[in-house]
Amino acid sequence: MDDYYLQKLSSQRLRKCYDVAPPRVRQYLEAEVRHVAHRISPSDIVLDLGCGYGRVMRDLAACARMVVGIDTSVASLDMARGFLSGTPNYRLAGMDGAELGFDDDFFDVVLCIQNGLSAFKRDQRTLVGECLRVARPRIPGPQ
Repeated sequence: MDDYYLQKLSSQRLRKCYDVAPPRVRQYLEAEVRHVAHRISPSDIVLDLGCGYGRVMRDLAACARMVVGIDTSVASLDMARGFLSGTPNYRLAGMDGAELGFDDDFFDVVLCIQNGLSAFKRDQRTLVGECLRVARPRIPGPQ
């Protein structure tokens, strides 16, 4: 799987794509992050699956108590440490989304933003099951 990310989805390649994205694509990406960030509370602990180089984490960290990013790519996590320098409330872990090493009901929010579940190359039922296991039950409030 590491070869797949190095060849197709490396953080360096993704960052270049975002850097040269046309204005309409940037507008969509920013709107998606705002939509999610609006629903995060300052007391929330957030899990970002497939965090890559941390591009989304910085914005989410401004809204949450803590943002934990996981990725299977060591190179992506190394790049994320640099990208997130100056952001105090984040943690990174090398981890497979289908085998999360967290306790049940640990996170207030589990998300996979701007990254399709199919990119994980894992059984999607197992992946979603793990996300539900580590997410606290949440009673929806007015939006």
